[in-house]
Amino acid sequence: MGRRIRMLRNRLGMSQDEFAQAYGIPVANIRQYEIGRHMPPPAVRAYLKVIAAEPEMTKRAVAG
Repeated sequence: MGRRIRMLRNRLGMSQDEFAQAYGIPVANIRQYEIGRHMPPPAVRAYLKVIAAEPEMTKRAVAG
């Protein structure tokens, strides 16, 4: 799962900090997921699928 998150983030051309800021996920969590120390909970996995499918729309929705 961590590899998929890193690939998504790289596809979007974002650093961990940028990704965390844009989508409201704590950067510490992103780091833990990417190194495989923790598995994202089901709600976060679903949210990551939404980000992968519609990154710009998701970013706008989170920005409010």
